[in-house]
Amino acid sequence: MKSVKYMVEDLVRKSRVLLYQGQYDLRDGVVQTEAWVKTMKWEGIEQFLNAERKIWKVNGELAGYVQNWKSLTNAVVLGAGHLLPTDQAVNSQVMIEDWVLERGSFKSVVQQEKVSGSSKLAVELSKINR
Repeated sequence: MKSVKYMVEDLVRKSRVLLYQGQYDLRDGVVQTEAWVKTMKWEGIEQFLNAERKIWKVNGELAGYVQNWKSLTNAVVLGAGHLLPTDQAVNSQVMIEDWVLERGSFKSVVQQEKVSGSSKLAVELSKINR
């Protein structure tokens, strides 16, 4: 099998990338993905590796875990194997939609910081206007 890691490294510099694995995927699973991600040549890799792994829920139920930094997102979907959309149809659809629309756990860390910064700015402005 030929590695496409160099393609992912190029993509993550130019656009957003979503990596995802089913918890029980024995072919391209969590351990294998984490191993090759650690070897990526990308200026944000250290921040990504140190980013918090967040709990991801769908309809109030635990669906998996998400880790992201800037343009790279990695999701582990619980209860799924290699054929993730077959094993977890609803959760895989929600994952894709949330990633595309940058909602919930799939917001980029940079976007979350901007929102947080905007909130802080609004608080500071309200103090000035008193």
